[in-house]
Amino acid sequence: MARWITLRTFQHSAQAHLVRTRLESEGLQVFIKHEHLAQLAPHHLEPGGPLKLQVQEHDVDAALRILEKGGYLEEEKGGFRKSALIKGVDMMTSGIPGLKNKPLQLRLIFTMAVLLVAITLVVAWLTLPSSL
Repeated sequence: MARWITLRTFQHSAQAHLVRTRLESEGLQVFIKHEHLAQLAPHHLEPGGPLKLQVQEHDVDAALRILEKGGYLEEEKGGFRKSALIKGVDMMTSGIPGLKNKPLQLRLIFTMAVLLVAITLVVAWLTLPSSL
């Protein structure tokens, strides 16, 4: 069974398909991992590269030569940078069982929901009448 190797990641499917078409025109088998998930639920994916362009392990050298020749390996400018707050939430939530394999956006939503519930409970507890 052939092993698939990720060559590049893409933010948008149009970019990934452009490169995929170029590689397939040279006779290589190409797979875009998370392609259908990106179309159905883009909010569940990591920012800055949810789509992974993959080729079979034995085609990596040929694919890299094609990508380099076509200028597809240049690093993109202005990529997504995480703030200190998001890095902290990422570190704290990546160790929680059940959440550690989830995308960062989902962990952020979960963290905010827990925080809002905690604040609501504290405010409700502080505003309870003392006669109860």
